[in-house]
Amino acid sequence: MIKGLKYKIKKEEIIMGRTSRNNMRNSSFFHIMVQGINKEYIFETKKNKEKYLKSIYNNTKDIQIIAYCIMDNHVHILIQSEKIQDIQDWMKRSNTSYAIYYNRVNDRVGYVFRERYKAQPIKNEKHLYLAIEYIHNNPVKAGICNRKEKYPFSSYTKIYQANLAQIQNRMEEILNLCSLQKENGNKEQTEKFLLVEDEKENKEEICQKIIQNFLSDKKLSIEELKNEKQILKEMVKILKCKNKISYRLMERKLKISRETLRRLNRE
Repeated sequence: MIKGLKYKIKKEEIIMGRTSRNNMRNSSFFHIMVQGINKEYIFETKKNKEKYLKSIYNNTKDIQIIAYCIMDNHVHILIQSEKIQDIQDWMKRSNTSYAIYYNRVNDRVGYVFRERYKAQPIKNEKHLYLAIEYIHNNPVKAGICNRKEKYPFSSYTKIYQANLAQIQNRMEEILNLCSLQKENGNKEQTEKFLLVEDEKENKEEICQKIIQNFLSDKKLSIEELKNEKQILKEMVKILKCKNKISYRLMERKLKISRETLRRLNRE
């Protein structure tokens, strides 16, 4: 193998999302989402999250990061930039840097990120506020913690919570960076503009965390769990009844047939 070839990053990993360039020119604020290939947990460890955070902040010459949240298999970032090309260059540098690191430490080759990242222009002032709130609430929505200030890998704890009394001043400073249309509509009307990950992706993250925590608490592996009918039944009820996780998703995570899972839940 040619030296360095195994760490080569394919150009598809840095392609701009499907939002048209014409639409993007109407704003200088953007909600970015990047995701691991095949929804893999490429940011699962503390070290990985810290490395990706370092990658995005090392390349911010023409980018201002307003808010971020690094989850296990995806990242949300709200940025301000005057040029579309600067966003593309920033994502290329950041994702390439992280992909090289991730392949090296995991002794793997190939794609690290889903081939397209999403970039959604912020439409108005209310949209900006809602996007920041949405990003910070991601771990709460996923069931990882019950309050956003308890999650250590978001800008809420690193930037906003540290200066709660100055949040309004910070927001005014952000808004002065460019002109955003005032939006007088209600919250529900404006929320339709938010860039949200597929609900199935969110459920997958919730399911994964519940299983991990449950097995850790019971000191069991998944294979051992399969031989403990009562404990398995307890987990299924937690997943299905309390968290509305589908049998299809449970089947994929636990490697247990849907029929068996349904039967356990009925017992």
